[in-house]
Amino acid sequence: MKTLGKAKENWGFTQTSGNTEIQSLVAKLALGYQLFSWDHSLKLEALRAEDQVNLTAESYGANLQSNYNFSENSYLFGKFRYNEDRFSGYDYQSSLIFGYGYQVINTERTGLKLEVGIGAGQNNMQLDIYSQTDEQILGFLGVNFRHQIGAHSEFTQDLKVEGGTENVYTESETGFKVNVMENLAMKLSLSINNNSEVPPGIEKTDTVTAVTMVYSF
Repeated sequence: MKTLGKAKENWGFTQTSGNTEIQSLVAKLALGYQLFSWDHSLKLEALRAEDQVNLTAESYGANLQSNYNFSENSYLFGKFRYNEDRFSGYDYQSSLIFGYGYQVINTERTGLKLEVGIGAGQNNMQLDIYSQTDEQILGFLGVNFRHQIGAHSEFTQDLKVEGGTENVYTESETGFKVNVMENLAMKLSLSINNNSEVPPGIEKTDTVTAVTMVYSF
C-alpha cells in the first residue's frame, strides 16, 4: 500500500479580560506518510501562555516515528522525542527508542495499540548556577486507545512511559473530539506530563487543559 500523505493541524487561542488578563496559544501539527510496509509520522507541538506581567507557560516538542509493518497487526518501530519546557526544570529532554508494537483491536469503532521498547535518553536539568546533563538507558511502554462514541464524536487516550535510573517521564493525553464539518473538528484535551526527578522548587507534574480546532487535510 502506498499513500502520498496525510496531515492534521490543531490550533487554539484564548484571551480573557476584566479582572484577569490572560492569553494562551496551543498549536499542533501532525504529518503522516505511508509507503508499502513503512509508516512515518511527525508531530510538532507548541504551547505559550502569559498574563499581564509574566510568561506562565512555554514549551516546544517534536516527535518522529517510523514503523515497519511485518504483519497485519505487528510492527517494529523507531521513535525520537525532543522537548523544551521553560518551566519543567529541564533545558531539554530527548530520547531514542526502538521496539515492537501490536494492534490488539482494530475495528471501525475501536482501536487499541500497545508498544514496548528500549533505548537511550538525555536530560539537561536546570540547577541554581549551572546545568547537569544525565544520560540513561530507557525502557518504554506506550498505549494508544480510540473509541467512536457516536457518528460524529470520538474518545482517545494516549499514554507513554519512559523509565530509567535517573528519571521516569510519563506523558498522558485524554481527548474528546466532535466533528463540526467534514474536515474540521473541535477537540477538548487534558494533557498530564510528569518527571520523577526535578530540581528543588519545581513541580513534578504539569497539567494542560485545552480546546482546539482540528483540521485534517
